Amino acid sequence: MEDVCEVCGDREFKYKCPKCLKKSCSLACSKKHKVSDDCSGVAHDPSVYVSSEALKNEDDEKHEMNVVVQRDYNFLTQMKRAVELQKRDGKLKNKRMLNMQHAGPKRPRYNENSCQRVIRRGVNCLVLPKGMQRSSMNKSKWDKALDLFVWSIEWTLFPVQGTDSEPFAHVSHRIKETDSIAESMGKIIYDKCCDMYQLQRSATSDEGQETKEDRTKNLVNSRLLFYTKWFPYNTTDVVDSRKLVRLEPSGKSIAEQFRNKTVIEFPTIFVTKQETDIPQKYTIVDERDARETPSTASAASDTSSSEEPPEESIKPSRPSDDAPADDSESDSDGYDPGVTMDFLAN
Repeated sequence: MEDVCEVCGDREFKYKCPKCLKKSCSLACSKKHKVSDDCSGVAHDPSVYVSSEALKNEDDEKHEMNVVVQRDYNFLTQMKRAVELQKRDGKLKNKRMLNMQHAGPKRPRYNENSCQRVIRRGVNCLVLPKGMQRSSMNKSKWDKALDLFVWSIEWTLFPVQGTDSEPFAHVSHRIKETDSIAESMGKIIYDKCCDMYQLQRSATSDEGQETKEDRTKNLVNSRLLFYTKWFPYNTTDVVDSRKLVRLEPSGKSIAEQFRNKTVIEFPTIFVTKQETDIPQKYTIVDERDARETPSTASAASDTSSSEEPPEESIKPSRPSDDAPADDSESDSDGYDPGVTMDFLAN
């Protein structure tokens, strides 16, 4: 029987000699084999050269087993296993090292709500961790084709008291920093304002065919009120504010009105027909009384650069003479990828 111990011949074998591969059933038979066959029991050194003649002589009687070939096969198998283990361990160690270098030195956190802040066009922006909803919605960037900064802006419309309407929220993209609040309001928000606040549309144009100039003029004449949240300028705490400050619908650009203000990722603008329609949880404050003088040194330390970034992605096409450059005319408020630019411009 092939599975019987080749030393005693009585029981089933359990072991094989590393050198000659002779089968044995116990430690006693293994020791007996070493004495009777003068075998060291130590596998051949794989680094020792074996001639072809010696390799042939190692074949057994049935030419089914070659000790040297089996030795080399076991050696290669063990070597492959060792290399795979070292490769896996190396990847894990390198990954840990890269994560430590990427994270940088740990900074003390004085508040669990603290986050990173950057200065974008003079606006103190609190940056949320990647993957959070508001961070993913933020498409603010430097537009090289327009040679100016375009913002994402969240609009929240408060309904008139006594009506069954609910607050309406919408995020518009590619809002030029040079536009006023009234000019930056896209058609989606404008149509909702007309429905919610019963605004009379321009008499010079058919309903739904108003131009941007008509909409801007109508918004200014409607005397709607515009507000944004107020935060302390130097804050790094992402805590929702219940204080609102007044914004001018025209006469000042978005860049002027939000300079030295703090926003979470991008600005939020509240629209209401009259001040009494603002929910009671909010408080109107005078910005001149609540304003803190920003530190020029600290603001400069949070900027990534005072110049345009060297890295570029797909360059947005420059608007043609026939097509308007303002994307706020589109109902979709689309966003084209471009260059992200965080810097301070005075």
